[in-house]
Amino acid sequence: MKSFPTILLIIACTNAFTSTSTQRRRILPQQQQQPICNNNGPIVTRLQSSSASSSSSKPEQSKAQALPPPSTFREAEVAGLRLMQDGRHEEALKAFQKAMNLPGSRPDILRTANVPGPSPVGGSKGGTQDRFVQNLDEFEFQAAHYNVACAHACLGNVGDAVNNLQKAFEYGFDNFATVRADPDLGNLEGTREFDALMKKWDPKSRGIMGLFGK
Repeated sequence: MKSFPTILLIIACTNAFTSTSTQRRRILPQQQQQPICNNNGPIVTRLQSSSASSSSSKPEQSKAQALPPPSTFREAEVAGLRLMQDGRHEEALKAFQKAMNLPGSRPDILRTANVPGPSPVGGSKGGTQDRFVQNLDEFEFQAAHYNVACAHACLGNVGDAVNNLQKAFEYGFDNFATVRADPDLGNLEGTREFDALMKKWDPKSRGIMGLFGK
């Protein structure tokens, strides 16, 4: 008889913990993310569609729209990916383009001349002023141009999409299988521009001889 209340307490605590854990799993954004990688590592995160995200209530959507504007590359990238997920491709394109002008993850020092004329300690130039900045690293540039290419492709802008894909390749993105399988790039399949780009960069597009170099 004495153990009965204890059993009820354990069951109540267990149910409360399970409910809280379920709610946390539902709202964690990383649970809906899937990385796209090149051969050197992950460069971009694409959001997967899910019943939980698609069935969001109107108050939640209004709250998301009221969020402050992004202040970093990553914040703008995630905002753009969510817009892509919702089919708002023009807005996503603007978010991705804005992301390229926001602080990234690579620290750097920007030096600018602040004293005109000859240097007070000798030399031909005056003094300089140092300013700490956060630039995009190579993987962020890959992600930025890849995402811009996807948005352009969804909007039917084949030329702009191909140009940004080429820039992503130039920054080191080389997962060509992902490029061919990505549904956001489906409008590029079979176009002269896309075929020429892939033939230039993807050895498999050039047949067995292409495996020995460009």
